[in-house]
Amino acid sequence: MEQQLKEMEIRPNRLAFQVAAGFAVYTIVLIFLFKLLGIDVQEENVPVATKVMSAVLSYLPYVLVILYVQIKHRSDLGGYITFGRAFSAGFRVSATAGMFIGLLMILYYKVLDPAALQHILDIAIEKAAESAGDSAKAERSVKAMGPYMPIMIGFGAAISYTLYGLVISIVGAAINKRVPPITFD
Repeated sequence: MEQQLKEMEIRPNRLAFQVAAGFAVYTIVLIFLFKLLGIDVQEENVPVATKVMSAVLSYLPYVLVILYVQIKHRSDLGGYITFGRAFSAGFRVSATAGMFIGLLMILYYKVLDPAALQHILDIAIEKAAESAGDSAKAERSVKAMGPYMPIMIGFGAAISYTLYGLVISIVGAAINKRVPPITFD
């Protein structure tokens, strides 16, 4: 009964929001850092070590922030948490982080670094010309979708981070679940 009262009083919303906002800012800073260092993982001849480093720096902190919120919320509840409650706390982080990252990606490609968007479009034109054989038609097709590309990138990032977070939240909830012992008085 006491655990149920704690669960009603204590919510992970604020913590999930703060951590998700922090992770979204980290993601944009990481993009700028890669650009500053001249690392472009969209090029074809990128070394495997660079791709691995990029993935680790992008997704390992994401896993850690979701697990952090689940563990912190469990400690706020007195050391016990149900699977559903742990999943909910983790999924709140992933959904909020996905939304923030999507919005920041749109802001990044539309306002902060339009040259990066042009670079993506140039790579897309090159690949389309190789596969289609008609470079003029490929260029027209890619240029037609150019204005919508930041929105598509942002939407794709939001969906993918939310789905990755869903899986991470399920696994994290299974690991972090702690049920209080039943006591008979």
